[in-house]
Amino acid sequence: MYRNPFYLVWNKGWSFLFFLDGGIAKIEAKGFGISITTKVEEGESPLESADRLVSKEQRIKKSRYYSWVKSISEKTIY
Repeated sequence: MYRNPFYLVWNKGWSFLFFLDGGIAKIEAKGFGISITTKVEEGESPLESADRLVSKEQRIKKSRYYSWVKSISEKTIY
């Protein structure tokens, strides 16, 4: 299969692949050891889908990081 990822300047480190799966438009993001896929919502461009997908992953990543930092700081207090 021919893969044609496109890159977004604002998010270096991520590559995106737009494809059809059973007639449903989907987008896959790969980067930083993570691979996530979502369908393109009705009326949404592939760039908007990529933005939504990666921003959601970055929020989750940031939340996990701050949770980890908090757990480390609580262990050092006691």
